Amino acid sequence: MQHGTRESLQTSCMCGLRLAVLALLWLAPAAATWAASLSGVVLDARNGLPVRGATVEIEGTEVRATSDLDGLVDIELPAGTYTAVVTMPDFRTQKITDIAVVEGGAGNFAVVLEAAGGNTSDDAAFSEVITVSADAAQATETALLAERKAAIQISDSIGAEEMSKNTGSDAAGVLKRVTGISLQDNKYVFVRGLGDRYSNTALNGSKIPSTEFEKKVVPLDLFPADLIQKITVSKSYTVDKPGDFAAGLVELSTVDFPSQQTGSIGFSLGWNSVTTGDEYLEYPGGLSFSGSGGQGLPAAIPRGEQLFRFSPFTGEGFTPEELETFGEALAGDWAPVREDSAPIDTGFNFSYGNSKDRLGFVVTATYENGTTTRQEERNFFRVGVDGVVPDNIYDFEYTDQKVRLALTGNLAYKLGENHHLQLRTLATHLSASEGRFQEGFFSDLGSNINNFRVSFLEQEITNFQLTGDHYFNGIGDGGLLEWRGSFSEATTDENRREALYEEQPGNIFTYTDAAQSGFMYFNELTDEVSDFKLDWTQYFNSTGERYGSLKGGIAYTTNDREFAGRRLRYFLRSSFGIDLAAPPEELFSAENINPFGFEIQEVTRATDTYLGEHEIPAAYIQGDYSFGPWRVTAGVRFEDSQQDVITFDRNNPDNPPIVSEVADADLLPSIGVVYRIGNDTNLRFSASQTVNRPEYRELAPFEFTHVVGGFTAVGNPDLQRAKITSVDARWEWFPSARDVIAASIFWKNFDDPIESLLLGGSLSFETFTNVEEAENFGLELEVRRNLGVLSESLEDFSIILNYAFVDSEITIDPDVSAVTNATRPLVGQPDNVGNLILDWSRPESGSNVRLLYNFIGEKVALAGGFGLPDVIEDSRSTIDLVWGQELPWGRGLEFKLSGTNLTDEERLWTQGGGTFRLYDAGRSFSLSFSFSPFSR
Repeated sequence: MQHGTRESLQTSCMCGLRLAVLALLWLAPAAATWAASLSGVVLDARNGLPVRGATVEIEGTEVRATSDLDGLVDIELPAGTYTAVVTMPDFRTQKITDIAVVEGGAGNFAVVLEAAGGNTSDDAAFSEVITVSADAAQATETALLAERKAAIQISDSIGAEEMSKNTGSDAAGVLKRVTGISLQDNKYVFVRGLGDRYSNTALNGSKIPSTEFEKKVVPLDLFPADLIQKITVSKSYTVDKPGDFAAGLVELSTVDFPSQQTGSIGFSLGWNSVTTGDEYLEYPGGLSFSGSGGQGLPAAIPRGEQLFRFSPFTGEGFTPEELETFGEALAGDWAPVREDSAPIDTGFNFSYGNSKDRLGFVVTATYENGTTTRQEERNFFRVGVDGVVPDNIYDFEYTDQKVRLALTGNLAYKLGENHHLQLRTLATHLSASEGRFQEGFFSDLGSNINNFRVSFLEQEITNFQLTGDHYFNGIGDGGLLEWRGSFSEATTDENRREALYEEQPGNIFTYTDAAQSGFMYFNELTDEVSDFKLDWTQYFNSTGERYGSLKGGIAYTTNDREFAGRRLRYFLRSSFGIDLAAPPEELFSAENINPFGFEIQEVTRATDTYLGEHEIPAAYIQGDYSFGPWRVTAGVRFEDSQQDVITFDRNNPDNPPIVSEVADADLLPSIGVVYRIGNDTNLRFSASQTVNRPEYRELAPFEFTHVVGGFTAVGNPDLQRAKITSVDARWEWFPSARDVIAASIFWKNFDDPIESLLLGGSLSFETFTNVEEAENFGLELEVRRNLGVLSESLEDFSIILNYAFVDSEITIDPDVSAVTNATRPLVGQPDNVGNLILDWSRPESGSNVRLLYNFIGEKVALAGGFGLPDVIEDSRSTIDLVWGQELPWGRGLEFKLSGTNLTDEERLWTQGGGTFRLYDAGRSFSLSFSFSPFSR
């Protein structure tokens, strides 16, 4: 990406944030005079939708208010403790007691209204008033469980309150506590054992692009947990969602504007047992506070021309003197710098929100700076006469340093009680540098090597979204018009340098002129998504035991990707007068870069540039009907998908491009059935057909080698989309507003699934292919329960337990693919995933302690071919401990102390019984303080 374009993007991405800041400046002077308030949300137990027009009365006063379009109510009150009575025709009255409202702050509640009548034989019982006690700290959790209880699809959620009690500073770390979720590389989500290619991510309901060169999945470590209000994982499909659905849809919802003044500021410190205070390999020059750094292409290097010596036969190329100038401009830094003591991790966060009259807003900002060092063993194998034998044997030492900065600015405006507009903006930026040293035996050279590598990566996602909700009372039993427009852009810039040295007699290492030595790599990626949606929902028979809705809509999504890689290296024309044992910085110095020493050479491949376009217009219709204890939702979605990837040689534009086209028109049906057993138990059933389409990277014949002596990854232009048939069932019991016990089973059949294969031979490489079929079967168990049901002495204790077992089998035709195992589990699918959380909470002292256990079973990390076995990632477990404590020195002041990976279990991958990869992540500890002056 050109620097001007990036600056323009960064300028534009701040526009929404500036609007929010202006609103802050306008509203702040009045904030100090605003009274305390009572805020709540009213939901319909039958369908999880907001209840509009419910009356909320404050007992013992003349104060009353009505819930708005979103089921929200806000009442200004003096500080005190109140009881609220919520009434609505055809619903049971609810009374919420013990709502505490503090001076300058707010009390909160969530209420779920049950229909009067319904599936009960004792209608008299429904005339009674339901009385519950308020718990502001649990308001969001109660609302999330209410949404889940009343939803048509099978889903799991985690909210901000729950996140704050767990470990995990980003969306990825948060999600591993959700039933059936596991992580790869601490940033890619696996839902129900299915790999990242089967999971989609949405931000506030809109599709967002990926910053990854090789994956369509969005790395969730880009999204700080402080920016997130809730995360919902939909595990069954409904037709108002995109049809590229298999395992689950991860929906991130950023913090929303509040109905009263809120704000917080905090900072954190972190350290790791194998990193902090120990020696580490720093990227030359390190990262600045803002994350800037790296060694991009100098301005002196021609952008549109290939660097090679002038040829009198073609009349093209550069003179030796020009190449020398280019080479000197690229000299730079090549080896990491060993420093004495790795720094402590640091973090800061800020948020402020308020509302006045019809306008509400919230702004948030987070900053994190962290360092990770690792000693790692990595081996590569080949098939020999005596079976699987080691081929390349390496030890790695490397250090990653990361700086993450994220901002949100959201505005909401009420045109009227039934007409709302919202503008949401988000910008998240991650800079990462790596210094790496690799040593060991490299079979291609037949000797030991030392390899120096430095790399810098910069990733950014910006998102703008404008939405509108309009409710019309006078059309039948009411109609809801919803519309959404979103634009997102993801960019990634990467530069890498690598220098390879070979051992000589006398334990001397000298530079070797191999293909990946003296090598420089520059990658640029721009991925843009435009997502538009328009829905109309017509309600009918909205009172009594029979009610429903008919929803129709259209959607249009485009995804445009540009990828350009450039490869340069110093070609050793002559070693005369050059000390090849000198370190890389001295070796590639100006005195050695000349026509008779090192000369810059273009080694960019013809497949290093591609353009991707994906257009999906869609239309759908869905009926939702409830009668007695039954609720049935059925619909169909039509998607006309046109996906094109054009790979071309930008240095030789006359060469014909490689074009891959995947065009499909699909009807994607779904049906969901809910049977209510009483008012606290559901039986759910869902069935659907969806698709899984190739990723750009899988279609482009672009090649990349991750590690010297490792395997090369290459795309396959002939891939086609896969079809998935899914059947899900769940039983769930909600014994209280904050508890749930559930059991689920699921089955999926994949027709022509796309799988990655590791093929062995003279040169190992990874590629992608459509295989014959696959099946995925599993079960999930979940318990969230306060232990006070066993004994009053255990009232302060709660338990959260979830477990998923997944059994998959893929069948591959051996005549099509030279796989080692024609039948095996899906790549990346762990057989067992579980979490156990024991929570102790004492609100009167402001104390909360959590012990968290996480287990992930073994899985196939890479599929083997040509006799090379599968790479198996070993099972692992972690234990974390978190203590949160409110401090007595001032309202809203608290600290949080946490320890993660306390058992310090090693991470192990094996292949054919031998160690493929092994490292120790170490124990991590963090201490954070926060101040929320407007909290209870």
